[in-house]
Amino acid sequence: MRLDTLRPSNLHPSKLRAALLRWFPPHRIATALRAALAAMAAWLVGNLLPGDVAQYSYAAPLGAFVATGTSFFSIARAALQQSVALAIGAALGLALFSVEMPGLLKIGIIAAVAVLLPGAAALGTSASVVPVAALLVIMFGSVDPDGYAAAYVGEFTIGLIVGVLVNALARPPIWDAHARKALLDQVEGLADRVETLAELLRGDWPPEREDWADWGPVLEAGVERLDRDLQDARESRRLNPRTLWHREDVTPDAEVAALRAIVHRTIDVLDTASGAAWAVPIEVRLDAEARPLVADALQGLSGHLRAWASGKDVADASAASEEAIRALAEHVATHDRPDPGLGTIIFALRAIRERIGRVTEEE
Repeated sequence: MRLDTLRPSNLHPSKLRAALLRWFPPHRIATALRAALAAMAAWLVGNLLPGDVAQYSYAAPLGAFVATGTSFFSIARAALQQSVALAIGAALGLALFSVEMPGLLKIGIIAAVAVLLPGAAALGTSASVVPVAALLVIMFGSVDPDGYAAAYVGEFTIGLIVGVLVNALARPPIWDAHARKALLDQVEGLADRVETLAELLRGDWPPEREDWADWGPVLEAGVERLDRDLQDARESRRLNPRTLWHREDVTPDAEVAALRAIVHRTIDVLDTASGAAWAVPIEVRLDAEARPLVADALQGLSGHLRAWASGKDVADASAASEEAIRALAEHVATHDRPDPGLGTIIFALRAIRERIGRVTEEE
């Protein structure tokens, strides 16, 4: 958080609330509360275990903390991976403890394992637990290494189980609505950019504003984020008891694929316009008569994108977009040797419109 946002002159209630929401969104607060509840429950359960095992009850809250995440499936998977990794680490520590060799060499072996194990996809990020567990057994299990390893692994595993159960009972989130909103936000954002480009084409040429020529990577990054949001939404439903009464449809793959293709074609349009303005990436020509027609076609596509996002007046927006693209194509047809750049734009606009049409028909 920037320090200047905390100055008294800037601490307007609305600004302060917005800053707090950025750093502490509701889902993060809910996750923190689940982690706190799981850690406390694990501590209580760990202290109830018989014999000397209760001496290592501090490991139970650690396990519960690990078993906290944004989806029940990811939590359960992480818990299983952590348990396996911890058992492997304890076994490695016991094996090294029983072998007569210099301690320095044992440390080297553990370090080598720490580097090699992350390549095992089955353990995921939990592979880092293996060397930690091995070192703990060697360092603190000198009196009773077997007992220490069993007690520590047992307490940690109890904590993992408690964490999974708490997360299962404490309303684990489902991210369908978030993924859907992310998709529609991307579509709306793309519509804004297409409309901005249309306005630039109607103004002085080449335009003073230059940032639009670099929108390509930004648009591609947005689609990549959407892929991650969609994956999170799918995972949030797996093994999630809330799906029994919370039936929302995950954003269809077809819509994400359509947006990806539309972004690709939009970048073609951006590159062509940039080539007409500054000969970058290559020089093309958009004459003064063609630019307003291209702008009209882009304006029509912007409206078509907004109709997709809102689900309203889709047929009218589609017809308006088709008419504007047809007018541009007819203009090109009147020239014996039209510039290839216009052909690229027409193809891209028609492909974009077709993609939007497929998605909105399926809905």
